Formats: sequence, C-alpha cells, structure tokens
Amino acid sequence: MKRDENGVYVTLDELLKFAYSAKGFSFLPSQPVRSILSGRHSSKVRGRGMDFNEMKQYVQGDDTHNIDWKATRRTGKSYIRVYNEERDRNVWLVISQRNSMFFGSKMMMKSVAAAHLAAVSAFRVLESGDRVGAVIYNDEELKFFKASRSKQGLMQIFAELVRQNRLLKSSNIANNGEQLAEALKVISATAKHDDLIILIGDGRALDKNTTHYITLLNTHNDVIAALVYDPMEKMIPPSGSLFLSDGLEVTDVDSSSKNFQEAYVKNIEKRAENLINLSKKNTIPLLKIATDRPVLDQIQEQLGAAVSAKRKA
Repeated sequence: MKRDENGVYVTLDELLKFAYSAKGFSFLPSQPVRSILSGRHSSKVRGRGMDFNEMKQYVQGDDTHNIDWKATRRTGKSYIRVYNEERDRNVWLVISQRNSMFFGSKMMMKSVAAAHLAAVSAFRVLESGDRVGAVIYNDEELKFFKASRSKQGLMQIFAELVRQNRLLKSSNIANNGEQLAEALKVISATAKHDDLIILIGDGRALDKNTTHYITLLNTHNDVIAALVYDPMEKMIPPSGSLFLSDGLEVTDVDSSSKNFQEAYVKNIEKRAENLINLSKKNTIPLLKIATDRPVLDQIQEQLGAAVSAKRKA
C-alpha cells in the first residue's frame, strides 16, 4: 500500500473531500440541547462579538437588559443601546502533530484523526461566514497562519498540516512538551475578544504553563478542547512479552503483570483527570475524538446534530 493510505498518513485530497460533508453541526451559539456546547452541558459559546450601533428610545418589547441607565437618568426617558452582531469572527485551530500523535491501533493514527477534525472544523467555520486561522506544531517547529476566509488561506493551512503529518515516523525521538505553550503564546498575542480557539491534540503537553495560557485565552474568548485518543491507550493489551520503543531504544515488558497494569492505568487516568479538571474549572467544552471511528460522525454526535444530519442525507 502507499505510504499515505490506511489511516497512517493524510493527503491533501483527503482533507479537501470534507468540504462536501462538513455539515450537521455548528460552533455558533445556537446549539441543540444534546450538544456539549449548549448551556446544559457547559457554558454557551459566545459566538461572534457585538458592535454598538445606536441609541434609541425604549419601546415595549425591547430587551430591558440593553437599557442605558446613564442616558435614561440624564434625559428622564428610557433609552436602550442597540447592537449589531459582527458579520464574522476569528476561529483559531491549534493542531498537534507531535510524535505522540503518531499512534493508532484501529482505523487511523491520532495524527490523522487530528487532521480530519481540523479540516471538518475549518470547512464548517468558513460555511458559517467566519475566518479560519491556525497554529500547527510538532516537537521541533510550529507554523502560524493568520485568519482569513479565503480558499487560498485554507489551502496553505492544509498543505502545512500534510507536510508536518508526513514528517512523523516511528523512529522520531524528539519530545518537546513546550511546543503547545509556544503555540498558545502565539494565539494569546493574536486572538481578539470573542474569538474561538479549538485545541486539537492528545493532552500530553498539558502542564502549568499551558494551563495558564488556556485560562487566559478563555477569559475573553471561547475555547474548545478536542482530545484525540486511541482506545488502546486506555488499556494496554496484556502480554507476557510486549516490546515498547521510543524510536531509539526498545524495552521488553510484561504488560500482563498486575503492577504494570496498575501503574499504566494510574498514569493514563492522571493525564485524563488533568484535562477534565481544566475543562470543569474553566467551563471549557471537551470534545472527545477516538481513532476507531470516522471523525465527522463523532463531531455530529457530540454537538447534538447526528440524528438530524443523517435524516437530511
């Protein structure tokens, strides 16, 4: 088979095909009840920002929350502030292609699932009239793309995503957990009020530094965390002789032993707990994407539109 087939590597054509299927979900404030973006599950997304348009005298039926009390006291008549929703906003995709993403026991590698999620999200965002920007990073480099609504801008993002994806191989040994913090630092200096930041990765680089940046970004923007995982990461298969490698050295372990299983599960649970606590503390929606199923199906299910999407098909 070709190098890019079978879910190991992603191709540009593969990503572009999502342009026709990125439907059945939305990142806008109006969400189905089942969606992880609805008020029932988490804080509602702010959506696009609001621009002040004019001041007008209050009439019955106007939203009383928009009453301008200073103008009302000054004139003796009730006035409200009228806002127009901005036509678009910036949506930033922060996409990991680190070496830890080059793993998959089922349908695809985590790196491929992350690329699929980024492509589906980008096409949906453009369809909604918003702008798409990105930071794509691995263990050695990161690339920033300013937000735009142009097809050329999207093609540049996809081309870099494919390039970094193809740099992944089992012999890679670099492990730079600070790359996510660097990516978030770039976004923190760029994102304006009410932007949307979608973090796509496996959560391995989450630490105090990255948590600080995420909390800071979430203060005035919307943040969605997308955890990409492989089912085997939750429970490693028991084997009397299992070979594990970091690309440089190979270790033979007995994964069937009770001590190994307990230590492995404890480590995985701790990582998941850190991400869940961050999500709860900052009311950040957590989207979970597994490698053993089509990414689009999982997005539609968790954003509450899978049933209606299938009926429309």
